[in-house]
Amino acid sequence: MQALTSKQKKLLIVAAFVVVVFLLGVLFFSLLSRERRHLDKEKKELVEMERAKMQEELSMLEEEFGIQAQKIRGASGYGETRLHIVSDSLLDQLGEAQAKINRLTEELRAVKDTDAKRINELSQEITSLRKVLRSYVEQIDSLQRINTELREENQKMSDHIEATEAESRRLAGEKNSLTAQVARAARLETQGLRTATLDKRGRTTQRIEKIQSIKIEGAIARNVTAQPGRRILYLRILNPNDQPLAGDGAAFSYEGSTLHSSASKEIEYGGEDLPFVLYWNVAETLLVGTYRVELFADGSLVGRTSFTLRD
Repeated sequence: MQALTSKQKKLLIVAAFVVVVFLLGVLFFSLLSRERRHLDKEKKELVEMERAKMQEELSMLEEEFGIQAQKIRGASGYGETRLHIVSDSLLDQLGEAQAKINRLTEELRAVKDTDAKRINELSQEITSLRKVLRSYVEQIDSLQRINTELREENQKMSDHIEATEAESRRLAGEKNSLTAQVARAARLETQGLRTATLDKRGRTTQRIEKIQSIKIEGAIARNVTAQPGRRILYLRILNPNDQPLAGDGAAFSYEGSTLHSSASKEIEYGGEDLPFVLYWNVAETLLVGTYRVELFADGSLVGRTSFTLRD
């Protein structure tokens, strides 16, 4: 075997060096490529984790915005117009925020993993939404406090009105009761009522065919509560068939009805006992049986008696 020359040895060394360098380069690029793939994988995993985190936060923000909107709707039943305006404005703002959340959610689903810039922008927008939510929570809490105060104030006012109305009803009842008592106390009453059947000469007779008039006498009892002054005393005589005997007496009102008296008389009452006499002149055929006599004054029945006619 022929020995290598010096030049050949040098060429061999250079060739070996080139091979080593080449192999080292291949190894380096292989390691670098594997490392890059590893880094890309880690980056993708980090992006997916960040995307999932952002998606979860968007879901939480959407839920929280919904809760705050419900609080406003629940608080809008009380208060002044000013509070309603504030509530409506906040609802509009919450609606805009929820629309933005929906938009960000769609963009987050569509953005590429390699678009780090846009992902970062979306993250900043979510952070901004979080700050906006805190501001809304403070405003809504303040609105709820005001609404609670108004609700309590309204309840107090309602209780006060109810108590006042109850007291008014009680006082009105007492007044009506007192008025009724006074009216009853002031009502005139008769006493010592007597009847007599008279003939044409004014003498008492029991013979029905000779009776020309019926006399009713008695007295208005003393009553210091009654208002003094002129009164009209109305006489009604009802025959055995319960039909009133016709006469020249005036009509009067009693318990919502208009009645016709058999006779009437004006008297001057001064609060003391006042005797009276009333006559009914026979103007129709008298029947055998019991007759009822009723006396009225001031719209009230003030006395009654009866008498019987026989054959």
